[in-house]
Amino acid sequence: MPYREALSVLDEYEERELDKELFRDKLHHLGCGFDGFYKYAQSVKSFNALECSQLLVDRLKFILDQIRGGASPGRSSLKRLIEQSWIEVPCNRYTNCKGHRFDPHCKHCK
Repeated sequence: MPYREALSVLDEYEERELDKELFRDKLHHLGCGFDGFYKYAQSVKSFNALECSQLLVDRLKFILDQIRGGASPGRSSLKRLIEQSWIEVPCNRYTNCKGHRFDPHCKHCK
């Protein structure tokens, strides 16, 4: 059963034609692509609230909220929003985080 909340967020990301390279290169905790994460969300009922995939969805929600509020969806602005999401939605709230290779604030990286 697909994880509807995650798919809804990912659908909006795609509908707004936001940069998928930035998703892979700056946002996904393992550096996986947008389509792969979408397929993963289609294959599960939910994410563990304290793990990396839910953190990713929560960061995407933050980014989309900012864009809905008037932030530019352009590449340079999106890059700044991603970096801001690292601070506004910190991984230390997700105790089962396994590390985010792009997030300089992540204390879980090994």
